Amino acid sequence: MAATDGTLVCGVLNGDRAAFAELYDRRARLVRAICFDTTHDLDAAAELTQEVFLRALKKLGALRDPQRFTAWLVGITRQVCREWRRGRFLLRQRTTLLTDAEAVREDPPDERVALLRDAVGALPQRERLSVQAFYLQGLDADAACAALAVSRATLYRVLSGARERLRRVLSRQEVRP
Repeated sequence: MAATDGTLVCGVLNGDRAAFAELYDRRARLVRAICFDTTHDLDAAAELTQEVFLRALKKLGALRDPQRFTAWLVGITRQVCREWRRGRFLLRQRTTLLTDAEAVREDPPDERVALLRDAVGALPQRERLSVQAFYLQGLDADAACAALAVSRATLYRVLSGARERLRRVLSRQEVRP
């Protein structure tokens, strides 16, 4: 059975670096999704994600309830994103040239995937974050509720509205061969 976030937090506070790596692996996609939602830039979102986890590591001792790690981390993420939006957070300048491997792009995504990604991006923030947490990050309902600070009923109501909105948008934009 996998350790809970609270158990991992206690491990980190006792010097277990692998525990923090596990917390990072569990929550980095959610943090990156929230950051991307703010920046609309993959590189900036990746840098902000690193900043979030650095702050979390430094402030972990201040976390009162280790079981609420995800909600606490989302709070830090939102603060870092607010700072980025206000221009107080200076993004590090790239000092290295793109290597050939970085310059090569993968094939463009399937049009339907691109349409879905754009449609999710156009959802109102509450719906977008709920979809990202529950469907894209694979959090179970309890973890998604904790991360978003909403009740289970609210989560399901918001997801239902998001699915209906996505269905309407995608049915209007459906790609036909």
